[in-house]
Amino acid sequence: MIHFNTAGAGRVSSETLRLMQTYLQEEYETGAYETELSYAATLDGEVYENIARLLGAKPRNIALFDGATKAWITALNALNWSLGARVVVTPYEYAGNLIALSELQRRYGIVIDVMPLLPNGDLDLQWLAQHMSAQVMLVSVVHVPSCCGIVNDVEAVGHILRDFPCYYFVDACQSAGLLPLDMLAIGADVLTAAGRKFLCGPRGTGFAYLSDAFLAAAQPRFTDLSRASVDAQGGVSLGADDARRYEYAERNNAAVVGLNQAIKERLSVAYSVERGVYRHLYQQLAQTAHIHVIAPGTQQAGIIAFTHDRCSATELVAYMRTQGVNSWPGYASHTPYYMLGQGHDRFVRLSINNKNNLDDVGVFMALLAKL
Repeated sequence: MIHFNTAGAGRVSSETLRLMQTYLQEEYETGAYETELSYAATLDGEVYENIARLLGAKPRNIALFDGATKAWITALNALNWSLGARVVVTPYEYAGNLIALSELQRRYGIVIDVMPLLPNGDLDLQWLAQHMSAQVMLVSVVHVPSCCGIVNDVEAVGHILRDFPCYYFVDACQSAGLLPLDMLAIGADVLTAAGRKFLCGPRGTGFAYLSDAFLAAAQPRFTDLSRASVDAQGGVSLGADDARRYEYAERNNAAVVGLNQAIKERLSVAYSVERGVYRHLYQQLAQTAHIHVIAPGTQQAGIIAFTHDRCSATELVAYMRTQGVNSWPGYASHTPYYMLGQGHDRFVRLSINNKNNLDDVGVFMALLAKL
């Protein structure tokens, strides 16, 4: 089986699967609480340390969630919103984030400005610099959107924002595990990511980086019993002020063990491994008749989107699946500002990882030629 759907969910390694199965077997044999105690070094220490290494950050700034959207919305709702505050997003913003922002529009009357693009699809950073002010409370940038492979320049955005008192959120759901991430260089207050995509971890895992400045200013809407206590008079005392106070006590520990292993594996492999395969696949598709590649921007990675003149996205994906090749029929509505604005509805999305090779590309292109 050839897996070109890493942007949906990457395939876990055999070792990641084995460790998760072992954890569940130990829960079955000895009890869930007892197994959790025996894995405390991994669950309470190592996984945070490895995520911090992945991001060039400190463990105290890492919080675990059951997905990237939960992480992003939790951080968003922790801010002290003022009436009429401005929010700047890009045309590549994820629909799930926009839904959360629409609720803030209803409650606080926030104003959402959409950063324009240059003719080639890159972000118009000059516009951003000219339109920043003290009224902008949040700038949100998706590093790599789910609809195509553009890599937005999150470091350049961070450089512009450092002189303004706004929060800077980076949605790295598709870039974590695909591209190197350095929080010092990016300068974001919040970065969120999923474990299941290019990190090739299990579903139901995600994490957030929360900066010291964010932790000092924001307040979680709810702090779980793992980070707070209640005295006999009902008084609540909060525990440590690190990022983990945004977590919930209940979590899938087998999945966390799997996430830890997946990140260790990602840290052990150079990021350049898959770039040659990506370039080759991109070039082959761009030169193929009846194929229209959707590729805005000057820098691309990981994801290739296209439409076919003679075959719908759902038909093409279904055919490829019968031939042992996974891909995905993307929804333009998931990146509505850009994809719907460009007149797209459904499209084929291919996404690779460091386990794909040139032979996989050859098989896919041969099958495509038969349509």
